[in-house]
Amino acid sequence: MFNENPEVWAKFIFSKAKLGDPRRTKRVVQVATDLAANVGHSVAIASENPAEIEGAYRFARNDMISPEDIALAGFLKTDELVEQRSLVLSIQDTTGLSYKHSVCKELGAVNSASEQSRSPVGRTLYVHSTLMLDANSEQVLGLAYQDYFYREKKIQGKSHQLQCRAREEKESFKWQKAQETLSARINSTSNIIDVCDREADIYEYLDHQISTNNRFLVRASENRLLHQPDGKVRDIISSLDIKGYYSIDIKQKGGRKQRTAKIGLSYETIVLKKPQRAIGQKALPLNMIVCQEVDASDIKEKLCWILYTTEEINNVEDARKIVRYYELRWRIEEFHKVWKTDGTDVEALRMQKRENLKRIAVIKAFIAVRLLQLQDLAQNNDQAKDIACTCSFSELSWKVLWARVEKKKKQPENPPSLYWAYYAIARLGGWYDSKRTGRVGVKALWNGWLKLTNLVEAVEIAKELEMGG
Repeated sequence: MFNENPEVWAKFIFSKAKLGDPRRTKRVVQVATDLAANVGHSVAIASENPAEIEGAYRFARNDMISPEDIALAGFLKTDELVEQRSLVLSIQDTTGLSYKHSVCKELGAVNSASEQSRSPVGRTLYVHSTLMLDANSEQVLGLAYQDYFYREKKIQGKSHQLQCRAREEKESFKWQKAQETLSARINSTSNIIDVCDREADIYEYLDHQISTNNRFLVRASENRLLHQPDGKVRDIISSLDIKGYYSIDIKQKGGRKQRTAKIGLSYETIVLKKPQRAIGQKALPLNMIVCQEVDASDIKEKLCWILYTTEEINNVEDARKIVRYYELRWRIEEFHKVWKTDGTDVEALRMQKRENLKRIAVIKAFIAVRLLQLQDLAQNNDQAKDIACTCSFSELSWKVLWARVEKKKKQPENPPSLYWAYYAIARLGGWYDSKRTGRVGVKALWNGWLKLTNLVEAVEIAKELEMGG
């Protein structure tokens, strides 16, 4: 999925974009190529010359080009990969892009959601995205959906009045909207599991998924009433038998210390009762998985996940596999981080109009996915030790990388492994495995990749000069 050549990648993602004129499609490919080759830089710096700079800004300002049409070209490429996989995780989440320049005039009246950007003029452009992962390899396939929106004004009124609004008028409809859009575009979603966090614990959303026979996995938030067994969801947790145990590493965060938690795994078939004001079936049958931290009397906030799913659970192995699917939800948070700060720096865009900003933000979103796919190449993957690096690297690239990283070691006759190339690039980017996790951050990985690209380009120029001489 990752291609080392940014132009080849840009053509793969955007060459079929239907923008009303083939010249516009050619331009989006060029802009994507330049931005992919110069990740984190502005449009002006990424473009090679004044003519390219002017062409890129004309593209961004062209009201005849829809940001949604640009994105659709990339979504359709993701769809092709999804249909080739036996099981895919469709991970949904929302993030906010915060700005303080003149584009805020077109982003409503609600102050920025970002503490760092909070000011009387700061505003947020929200984006709800769907990231597709291969459930078996756990590798990123691509983006399948994005919806940009902003909050025009603070919604006021009594609680029951707000709840009685049409479902489609509520911001919470975004979860169902994303799923419906994907279903309308893909021939079959039978190999897709929709994965959402606690914000999607909405009775109407669960009802929609069950009534349309969609597969889903949602973390519970509400302490819902049950038809079966009697009581509420959280009331019955303590009565469930623990079917198995596993361990999970919890990272240090704020005042929380890093630790390895022992988790007790339980599961049960339940039937949710429809809340009074909700719309939908009177009862929803589904499976519930409970992950509770045990043997941790000294921990104030113990880990406890309650997951709803339509996936079949016959044994503890099935339950553990489903929990792993939810654990992979962090990949979309990683996508947001790469898109916003650790990679493409989309919040640094300074387009003056909302639609202009969206045209470039969409392209940067797909570049962020490309960075994640670079990270997926071989990280902590023993199988990559048996794969030649030429599957993703040219012969010149790996030879230059070897000469730069291995210094005086003799170059091998056969290409080294993909595993070696991956961590060689990381070392070139200044990475050191100080925490002994084997995980390479995107910044270090991309710094190494850019250094390698520059080295290869220098070698190619030297060869041309030598031939010309």
